[in-house]
Amino acid sequence: MEEVLDGVTDGVLVVDTDWRITTANAVAADLLERERDTLVGADIRDVFPRSFAATFHEHFGGDDPEPTEISFEEYFPELDVWLRVRTTTIGERFAVYYRDVTDRKALEGDLEDREAELARLERINNIVQKIIRDLVGATTREEVEELVCKRLAETDLYEFTVIGEREMTGEQIVCRTAAGEHDGILELIVESGADADGSRGPEFATMETGETRVVRHLVDDESVPEPVRREAFARGLQSSIVVPLRYGNTTYGVLSVYALDPDAFSERERESLETLGVTTGFVINATRQRNLLLSDTVIELAFRITDAFFATASAQLDCELAVEGIVPLDAASLLCYVRVDGAEPDVLLELADDRSDVDAGRVIHESATEIGGFAEVTVSGRSPIVTLATYGATVRTAEFDRGTGLIVAEVAPSSDIREVVEAVGERFPRSELLSKLDRERPIETVQEFRSGLHERLTDRQRNALQMAYYGGYFESPRDSTAEELAETLGISSPTLHHHLRAGQRKLLDAFFDDDAEYERPVAVDDRQSRRNE
Repeated sequence: MEEVLDGVTDGVLVVDTDWRITTANAVAADLLERERDTLVGADIRDVFPRSFAATFHEHFGGDDPEPTEISFEEYFPELDVWLRVRTTTIGERFAVYYRDVTDRKALEGDLEDREAELARLERINNIVQKIIRDLVGATTREEVEELVCKRLAETDLYEFTVIGEREMTGEQIVCRTAAGEHDGILELIVESGADADGSRGPEFATMETGETRVVRHLVDDESVPEPVRREAFARGLQSSIVVPLRYGNTTYGVLSVYALDPDAFSERERESLETLGVTTGFVINATRQRNLLLSDTVIELAFRITDAFFATASAQLDCELAVEGIVPLDAASLLCYVRVDGAEPDVLLELADDRSDVDAGRVIHESATEIGGFAEVTVSGRSPIVTLATYGATVRTAEFDRGTGLIVAEVAPSSDIREVVEAVGERFPRSELLSKLDRERPIETVQEFRSGLHERLTDRQRNALQMAYYGGYFESPRDSTAEELAETLGISSPTLHHHLRAGQRKLLDAFFDDDAEYERPVAVDDRQSRRNE
């Protein structure tokens, strides 16, 4: 029998009516980490180790046990393995079969963990997507932040959420809104200041660096202030994540999420919450822009700037610079069309080449009679124009004369003016707020707007534009060619193109240039003359 059993891949123990082992194969001895000769004659109940639930001993213990057929899989701590155990009767004797299934159980555990993680991630993504959809209708920053905090805290995935921002003094984080079970710990997280060892917590670190922070073990992580660690231990809080609310290079605040699960924030979950942070920052900026656009009154802010690129460039070149137009490229960079008086525009581009926060563009126009011209420059990062745009302001004028700049911007009355001013001051310490004025916007009806455009166009320009519009000239593909329209009007094709370009220019002036007059010369010299007049 031993020779036969040695060919079996399972461990096998044959037991007599006195519960003594009569036969043991080599696999059985190896799995039990025993010598084979020590098994024969031993009581099976003394030899066989106890499993996690002691199933074997539960069935075959007691004073008068009866052999029965059972089958189970359990963890055996003594051997540090999972065994699949099966017993069967053989006449008056019975046999115990068992095999190591640790690898399979580990694989099953991994699969279960992955399925649980995917299910959790699916829930989170659905929550985040719903929040993002609902953010579209938010009209104020407060509404945006309350919606984000409340929706996340409503789930059973997280204990509570907080949105904070840097205090005006810059020494700590203060709470803007919170949701969930945060009583008694909120003030420790956002308003406690520095710990005894100088730690200000992950919220302050994220606000400083703009980088997401994940804390896996709140109780043990020394980056968390000690009072917060104590309270987290008392509440059973295990982990947290702090996500920046960013738009471009501006961090409006931080979103903190706390959970009871130590493995709450996987890499994919982190990515989902970071997406929510970026979207929230974008919507906060968009609400400011929308409020400014729809407001009947605006607040005009005038800044003196001496430590930005255009200011220093005007000093180096001993010239005057004026930003005539601004086109957003992305959240952190603006394309600026700059008028240069008193220096060659290509020299300005050479200075831009030496800066990391400015990208040289191209010379658009050079003056034929005076030193000067028109250039295209992209500014990003450290620029007062970018900072103001990021905080929802509209830059009306930006002029720089030999080292000193004057920037005039408009913000909505609902904006946090102190926040805007301090943002400029923080990035440009030598800047100065010169004035803050409330201004009424003139109300213009649709008919008044159309009448104004009508007066700007000559009869031929108006006729050419109307015929081209209704004739499908602006469609793609075109329904009418320039030659067909010109023939109908009784003019040449070049003349038609001249009228169309002139009319389109006036319409674009009305949309993009608040100071545009009926006839806007193209030459830089004439443009400056018109401004001087």
